[in-house]
Amino acid sequence: MIFRGPESLQYPSKKEFQHLAEIMYRIRTVERRDQLPSLASSVSPLVPYQFAACGSYHIQKHVLRVAHTSFNTELNDLYVSQGFVTDPSIQLLERTHIGTVSSEDSPDIVIPREVTNLKLDFGVKTCLSVGVRGVLGFCTYYALSNFDQRQIWKLRSLMQILAPHFHLAYMRATTSSAEHHVVPRRIDLTSREEEIMHWVAEGKTNWEISVILHVSLNTVKFHLKNIYQKLGGVENRWSAVAQWQSPPLSSSSDKLES
Repeated sequence: MIFRGPESLQYPSKKEFQHLAEIMYRIRTVERRDQLPSLASSVSPLVPYQFAACGSYHIQKHVLRVAHTSFNTELNDLYVSQGFVTDPSIQLLERTHIGTVSSEDSPDIVIPREVTNLKLDFGVKTCLSVGVRGVLGFCTYYALSNFDQRQIWKLRSLMQILAPHFHLAYMRATTSSAEHHVVPRRIDLTSREEEIMHWVAEGKTNWEISVILHVSLNTVKFHLKNIYQKLGGVENRWSAVAQWQSPPLSSSSDKLES
């Protein structure tokens, strides 16, 4: 399988990352289902789009549930019942162990023409879907459509950064605090690791962090490897930032909603 990993992403400009930091901050206030539309809408100032949806996907149960959508109701029903199995991001969640995937990550996955034509029937011309892997087979799913096709690589890069934050916000919004007692989030990072995460969250590259802290690039990478393990075995800096910045979740936060 051909796979375009995070190394193929375009790093945001300083101005764009400042906007992303503001989005990450606002996302941390999402705690209710009626706030879920704000996840996708936070992206529109950077890459305008027409339709959006978010939901959950359970790998073992092979079930997609939509929590919010602005797509046509009929199209949504058809996609949830049949079309989602053709989605490249869903296929990558099932075939790989990668934490964050998108429909643009594997060019050898071809969407059937009947599905493409169905989308066109309902006015969907461009689409990017993103999946984020949780625990126990529970994943979250995000779709954005009808953006400028020339912006798809920018949108893919932005969603690679934001999707882990979206995932945690989705978990908070769809998990009843009345049913699950809240436990404090404990992450035992050293002062140096906290310092490194501060600069990662500011959008600094590993090389820039090494210059700021007056340490070698290898030392920064070594610290990040330890940080990833302490934050639950995350795969990349963006997932690490999401976990590091996130408020406490309920003890059963990765439970699939009924």
